[in-house]
Amino acid sequence: MIVVDASVLTMALTDDDIAGKAARSRLMRDNHWAAPEHLVAETFHAIRGRRMGTKITQERADAAVSALAAVSLETIDVQRLLPRMWELRQNVSGYDAAYIAAAETFSCPLVTGDARLSRCNAARCTIEVIG
Repeated sequence: MIVVDASVLTMALTDDDIAGKAARSRLMRDNHWAAPEHLVAETFHAIRGRRMGTKITQERADAAVSALAAVSLETIDVQRLLPRMWELRQNVSGYDAAYIAAAETFSCPLVTGDARLSRCNAARCTIEVIG
């Protein structure tokens, strides 16, 4: 099992460069994904932003949203994570705290495209940075 964040999922769904290929390769190595319940909305927001900023084509955006809708994912109720998220408030954003807390809850790695998360000394989980 891995906890997947929006940055790595967005890379996997929208990038054809080295980072996108690395994200897809890593995600395909583990078929049991978990994430806080906001992952889908956050990833949708990122896909939308890439399309609105003309970084991806309409066809690519459509395909990414379709793939996102089909993702098999164990979601975690954020309310359950709030105590640990609050402890992390000085170290990372609220959204990122949820991903870290989820990985800690499941004792599994957090896979991300955000290198800043790997510098969170307060995290009690492995943080794998892709890209």
